[in-house]
Amino acid sequence: MTESRTKNRSIINIAVSLIASVLLIFGYTVSAGALAVESSPETASAGGVAGGAYEVTGYDMTTTVGRDHSYDVELKVTVNIPDALRKIEFAIPSGSFRLRGAEVEGLASTIRTSSEGSYIVIDDPQALTVGIHEYVIRYKILEFVDRDERRDVLYYNVLLPQWKQPIAAMTATVNLPEGFPWEELKYYSGQFGVQDADNKVTFEQDEDAGTLTITGQHIPENYGVTLKAELPDGYWEGALNGIWAIFAMILIMGSVVLILLVMWIIGGRDPKIKKIRQTRPVEGISPVELGYAFNNEFSIRDIVRLILYFGMKGYLRISEYEPKRYRLYRLKDPEGEEKLIRNAYNVLFENVYRNRALDMDDLGERLQRIENTIRDDVAAGFASEDMQAYTPLSRTFRIIGIVLFGAGVAVCNGLKYSYQYISINYIESILFGVIAAALAAALCMTVDRRESSSGEIGRTMELITGALLSVLMIYVAADIVRDTGHLLGGVIVLILAAVAVFFIVIMRARGKGNATLMMKFRELRKFIFHPTPREILENYLADPGYYYDMMLYALTFGGEESWAISFLTLNVHEPEWFSDDIEGHAFSNLRENAETVDYARDIRSFVRTIEGAYDDMQRHRRRI
Repeated sequence: MTESRTKNRSIINIAVSLIASVLLIFGYTVSAGALAVESSPETASAGGVAGGAYEVTGYDMTTTVGRDHSYDVELKVTVNIPDALRKIEFAIPSGSFRLRGAEVEGLASTIRTSSEGSYIVIDDPQALTVGIHEYVIRYKILEFVDRDERRDVLYYNVLLPQWKQPIAAMTATVNLPEGFPWEELKYYSGQFGVQDADNKVTFEQDEDAGTLTITGQHIPENYGVTLKAELPDGYWEGALNGIWAIFAMILIMGSVVLILLVMWIIGGRDPKIKKIRQTRPVEGISPVELGYAFNNEFSIRDIVRLILYFGMKGYLRISEYEPKRYRLYRLKDPEGEEKLIRNAYNVLFENVYRNRALDMDDLGERLQRIENTIRDDVAAGFASEDMQAYTPLSRTFRIIGIVLFGAGVAVCNGLKYSYQYISINYIESILFGVIAAALAAALCMTVDRRESSSGEIGRTMELITGALLSVLMIYVAADIVRDTGHLLGGVIVLILAAVAVFFIVIMRARGKGNATLMMKFRELRKFIFHPTPREILENYLADPGYYYDMMLYALTFGGEESWAISFLTLNVHEPEWFSDDIEGHAFSNLRENAETVDYARDIRSFVRTIEGAYDDMQRHRRRI
């Protein structure tokens, strides 16, 4: 044979298996294609043997071609078995079409697929005994709609060159639709793709009866017979259409959104807490507990806030003796503070006497020990279900949502190939799904940390992560539009994906006590960035240390300069617990008169320097 069909592989079965395994509700979508068997189109109708040899004495096929581009096939294969076989198998058509109802009349049979093709296997001992047997095989081929706008094509293999056994006698009858343009029909036959020069088969047309009869004797192995006709565009009516893939994409991503909505309603929402204006530090929680209250995380930033707290309370003094070089001087002990505060202070100044300094070079190890010493004490304060930053149910729902979202992206990407009746690029689809899930998880983390992040770092990371996820989803949607030509379908998938990400991000419920605490912190954050002069003045007159007490929260929220600007008109004293002892410096930042903004920047510089030095120490340890 000189012509072959373009090789296409899995269309519906694989996509269906992905959907069914991850999204249980999608079983209905795939029921129509459950019997599809697909592989390389040129491996169909080949005879095979397992356990012995046999002789094919007859090959009688009747095919009825429908206007919906379908082929109803009945194939009678007569074989002479000299020695009993364990099983016998015959290749059946496979390729970029659906095969329905493949069976052997009166015998149990199974379908075997491999890289070479698909086979119908007979292993009934009564049908494999010594002697002559006739097997009647029936199946129906359903072709997909032809996307060539210039023409429709008939391309049918009556006998494929992959048939491995010689055939003593062959008769094939092809019934064509009424009004078929016979002048367009062409025949091809030959061995190993070479046109038959010996005329082993003959073709007889009966246009009145609408039949083509093909007969032949002593057909060798690897001999093929193919029919081909170029037909007017639109000749085939009602052929299978890949539009189902577009609807499947929308159904899958829509179902992900629906599942997420249900999970959010069941256990993903924060308790409703009445908002109360907060203008003073939150009582009942120490600075070192802020990070754990927000996100169940305990980090170096919490310990640095505790150092500032020690300074504000008069337990230590911070001295900047060189640019970004600090010493901590021990002052009075924190008597009356809770146990974890006292423990942290004792570890920080272990073997350091009062009014003596702890150099910055010795700070890293002590901060590490503080973290190890008080971590469990901090966590214990939020161990009850009421105080948890994440309820177990909402955390589980979020993880499920991330997995569903990634699976939905992977399946939608795969279905664009199914729409084109070509092999799914599994590596690409799985990769897109994994990246989408990872970016969704990263976005959740950055959004969760937004309220407790200082400076612009948290907001920047949120924007970067969100932008990367958006680019990925836009790329997938654009690919769907480009490969299918359905703009609306791609836009709907993109919108549903965005809604799914939204539900995943907000799928975070707090315990009621923690939610109450968060309400206070959020109100405090709002106040720090947008205070009223009256509130500032009233609180400052009532407590001269108010500016620095609130600075701990301002640093947490990244609003230290905004907070400092609100006090420019007030006579806020320079912090006694923080001194600039750099030789030649008259004031912070070399200003003629230091202001609150200068104090805020000095404190922020200290926080960032200590955090950076600690991170450098940790990286050095990991390298060792």
